[in-house]
Amino acid sequence: MSQDVTLLIDGDVIAFTAASAVQHTYTDSFGFVMPFANQVEGEACVDNMLYTLMLDFSATHNRVILSDPKKNWRNDVWPAYKSNRKEGMKPLLLPYLKQYLTEKYHAEFWPELEADDVLGILSTEPQAYDGKRILVGRDKDFKTIPGSYHCLKDYDLKGKPVVQEITEWEATRFHMFQTLKGDMTDGYPGCPGIGDKRAEELLLEPVLLRPTEGVVTRGPRKGETTTRWVSEPTKDYWGMIVSHYRKAGQTEADALVTARLANILHHDQYDRETGEITLWTPDRIRGL
Repeated sequence: MSQDVTLLIDGDVIAFTAASAVQHTYTDSFGFVMPFANQVEGEACVDNMLYTLMLDFSATHNRVILSDPKKNWRNDVWPAYKSNRKEGMKPLLLPYLKQYLTEKYHAEFWPELEADDVLGILSTEPQAYDGKRILVGRDKDFKTIPGSYHCLKDYDLKGKPVVQEITEWEATRFHMFQTLKGDMTDGYPGCPGIGDKRAEELLLEPVLLRPTEGVVTRGPRKGETTTRWVSEPTKDYWGMIVSHYRKAGQTEADALVTARLANILHHDQYDRETGEITLWTPDRIRGL
């Protein structure tokens, strides 16, 4: 008997991709350029994307998830979360295709959660049956979720969909990477002065920074007290991250905010009965 395959699909990206694909422009005789889109064409694009996914993975089930359109719990942690995104830049059919996903494909959203969070919960919760779950989306943050992940439209040279098998170690490591560098796409900063390259270096060879006090012995600043940061190898990844935030003039609380924003919820961080969210804490660093 073949194994059941369930696709856990980010409906936000399906709707956005389809709406963008069918949006056109019209230039009138006065030179005005106006966007337009046909709703039937957009719905057909959604149908084709979902049909192709089911076919390519020989999937037996799917579950389409949307973000709560009204509230995002991350705004309680960081009020400026995603405030850098422009409302006017969204494709015309986006709300219509989300509604279409709801009506035809039973797409759902959970109060105050982004689609990423619901997918993270569904992907990591224990199963009572023998089946495979494949998370489908196009967000780098899905790399913080252990399990099977297909980045939408990622196919190999033979036309087969590429599936990444993300271990707990890899998921934790990418979360720490995001905590160090932040994510300007979502509008939150990381540790000042740390970009992709430096974050990679620190995760490969973690070093803890310790401040040492000294006195200038010569020159115009003679007698002034100075602080020198001394590095030492460590396996304490959270301590390493906090020390770099402190060197940059910030605090552990600043690092914790970034870590919580970068954290996609897992099943043990959400109570389905009450809707209560358990925010990320450093004791969740596992497998490093």
